[in-house]
Amino acid sequence: MKHIILTMICAGALFSSCADSFLDQYPKGKWHSENMPEDSQLKPEILVEAKIQEAYGKLRSWGAVWPYLAMNNYPTKESYKGSTQSDGGNDMLSFESMSYNPSNGLIADFYSTCYSTIFSANEAMGFIGEMELEENTDKNKVEKYKAEVTFIRSLMYYRLTQAFGGVPYIDKLLGKNEKSPARMNIDELRAKYIGDLEKVIDILPTRLDLISSGNSGRATKNAARAIIAKTYLYQKNWAQAKKFALDIINSGDNDLSTPFELIFDEDKEFGPESVLEINCELDHTNKIYMDSQFGEVQGFRGVPDLGWGFNNPTEDLIKGFEDGDPRLNATVLRDGDMIDGYTLNADEQSMGMFNKKAYAKKSEYEIKGRTQKDHGKWKNIRLIRYSDILLVYAEACCELNELPEALAKLEMVRDRARGGNTSVLPKRETSDQNELREFIRHERKVELALEFERFYDLVRWGIAGNEIDNFVEGKHELYPIPQTEIDKGEGVLVQNPGY
Repeated sequence: MKHIILTMICAGALFSSCADSFLDQYPKGKWHSENMPEDSQLKPEILVEAKIQEAYGKLRSWGAVWPYLAMNNYPTKESYKGSTQSDGGNDMLSFESMSYNPSNGLIADFYSTCYSTIFSANEAMGFIGEMELEENTDKNKVEKYKAEVTFIRSLMYYRLTQAFGGVPYIDKLLGKNEKSPARMNIDELRAKYIGDLEKVIDILPTRLDLISSGNSGRATKNAARAIIAKTYLYQKNWAQAKKFALDIINSGDNDLSTPFELIFDEDKEFGPESVLEINCELDHTNKIYMDSQFGEVQGFRGVPDLGWGFNNPTEDLIKGFEDGDPRLNATVLRDGDMIDGYTLNADEQSMGMFNKKAYAKKSEYEIKGRTQKDHGKWKNIRLIRYSDILLVYAEACCELNELPEALAKLEMVRDRARGGNTSVLPKRETSDQNELREFIRHERKVELALEFERFYDLVRWGIAGNEIDNFVEGKHELYPIPQTEIDKGEGVLVQNPGY
């Protein structure tokens, strides 16, 4: 394996010391003559680490960011594409009109990125097998690697089932002549990855463990529990959703101590709000380039030029906030707002409102050799937040008719949102299950606005037909399997209904 060059897209410091020299040598993030092992051989452990970091890199890649924002937000009334009218092309515009089809390039990018990430995870698992064959192998390290790879693969199947329903399940490297299997039944597939995650929870570290070891950005116990709990919501298994959400609540690894308006700041990365967070970094000074276009595509478009201005709030979203809710001003940037010492001047082709959760503060782009033109490419991707888990728990309790428990967790989210202003967001009181259900749904709408939940929440609640224009029931609950994948499958893959 001499002279192999592996591009490792790092997500922070690594579990083991095997790659310390790799991180210390310039350019960081690439193997070269100065950080190759003395015997010029790459040991399986280094290859495991490379493939794990490759997988994490794909979670912040274009194929994960660009389509994921569109699929999770643009069909809804709370978000619109943004930028200029034509920017993004017909593939992007089709999400607003619900006219996408199996040839949509964004959907194909998302599908292929998920499977590419699974492929990297399966490669890592293969190298773990080689580690096990070595003499004096650290068995604890092997088990940690297995747990982390299992988590990454399960996360991808969670995303795939959200979007497409049942899909092919692949947990090994396919041989040269092996074809991808047929689609697995969605309940069978969910049972498979839930079972896998349950087995690794005790092996995975906590958020605080990762912080203390300098490894933030990797899989945690609560991230695994969160995927399980959220999956059970789709299956309406309220008891199990409650159980795993409660395990997170009782773990002590997360809390609501971060003020809402600060959650998305760089200095709050991997804080107590973080359940699942993808690490991104742009540090010109130290030559660390683990950047993502997640911040760029949503950044303020105009003067100052901070990005492209996609995934923007609508008037419907703004009207959905209660009077005085501080989260509104922490969610929406408007043309003419005063911030960081200047007045925002929106691009004249925009509608003048932007996602403040993606805003790159001046204090962030004036460090590490960055400039305003870097467009917030260092912003982490907060996939699952602690408030989401509290609302998962509240929803499950509501459906189990445990109304006091549901109200208590709902109040925790609202209390943090008040920011100490007791004159706003009055405490919810009700003994009516239907009314409480609507309270919880409202809270998810405003608390998680412009993030990753709205479209799929409407679908799983069975109300998307009432809330999304041009939504066709029996069709739009799922996205189409990309036609390119069906063609490659030579008849093995069957298309979703209605496409």
